[in-house]
Amino acid sequence: MSSRSTSTNPTPAGNIARVAVLVVIAVVAATAVWLGTRGDDGATDREGGTDTTTPGQSSGSSSGDSASEQLAPENAAAAPAEGVTLPTGSTQSDGYPTGFPYTDLGAVALQVELAKAQLGFDYDQAATVAQLYSDPADQAVFEQRSHDAVALRREQAGVPAEGEVPAPASYAVTPVAYTLQEVDTDYYVVNLLSYVTLTGVDGEARDGLYAGTQLVRWVADPDVENGGDWKVVEGSTTDLENLVAQGQPKAVAPKTKEFEAEGWLMIDPTGGTSAEAGDGAGESS
Repeated sequence: MSSRSTSTNPTPAGNIARVAVLVVIAVVAATAVWLGTRGDDGATDREGGTDTTTPGQSSGSSSGDSASEQLAPENAAAAPAEGVTLPTGSTQSDGYPTGFPYTDLGAVALQVELAKAQLGFDYDQAATVAQLYSDPADQAVFEQRSHDAVALRREQAGVPAEGEVPAPASYAVTPVAYTLQEVDTDYYVVNLLSYVTLTGVDGEARDGLYAGTQLVRWVADPDVENGGDWKVVEGSTTDLENLVAQGQPKAVAPKTKEFEAEGWLMIDPTGGTSAEAGDGAGESS
C-alpha cells in the first residue's frame, strides 16, 4: 500500500492504488471501540465490540524564526502524573478559540478544540468549524468530511437525516490523551483519544473510545507580521501513505498496559477538554 508508481503517466492500476490508500487511511485514522450501552439506570455493559466506522469528525498567534518550540514531553515517563497541560488560544473567532501558541503543544491544542467544537448533528456548525480550523487550501475537503460525519452521527442516533433533532438525542466527547509525531518543520501528526457518548432518540446511550488522526501544520498569516496559526491539512498522497505504513495508535482504555504500549500521553483534565451537544442540537439548512 505504501509503494507509489514511478510512471509519469498514471495507469489505471496506479489510480486504484491511490484510491485504496485514501480508503485505508480513512479507517486507520478514525477508529472507535464501543464499550457498551446503558439505560436510565446508568449501568454500562462493558462487553461491547469494536466499531471501525467514523463517528463525528485563525490567526493572531506569534510565530518563531524557523521551527515551533518543542514543549511536549517525549514519552509518558517524562509527562506530569496529572497529565499534560495544553495551552489555550489567545483569541476567539465566532466563539471558538484561535491563536494557538507557536509550539508543538499548540498543534495538539488545535486538534482538541476541533474535537470539542465539531459536535452534534448540526451541518452548519460542522461546516463553520471546518472552515475555521482547516488550511484555506483544504477547506472544501474538511467541509465534506464534516458533513459526512454529521450524517453518520444522525444515522447512528436514529435522527432524521435533515431537520430538527428530537430529544434526547445527543453526542458528547471528552479528549483524554494524545500522541504527537513531527513530520517536518512546523508539521505534525496528532492522534487524539477521546471518550464519546452517543445517545439515540430512544434514550439509549452508547459509550466508547474514539481515536482520530489529523495532520496539523503551522499556516502563516501574510497580513500579520510573524502571525499565523495551526491548521489541519489534508496532506499529500505521500503523507497518507506514510501514515498507513506507520500505523496509528489504537483506541484503548487509559491507564492500562495497552494504553502505555500505544504511546498515549494523558491530557490534564483540569483544562476543560469536554463538551456536549444536547437535544435539539441544531437544525440543518
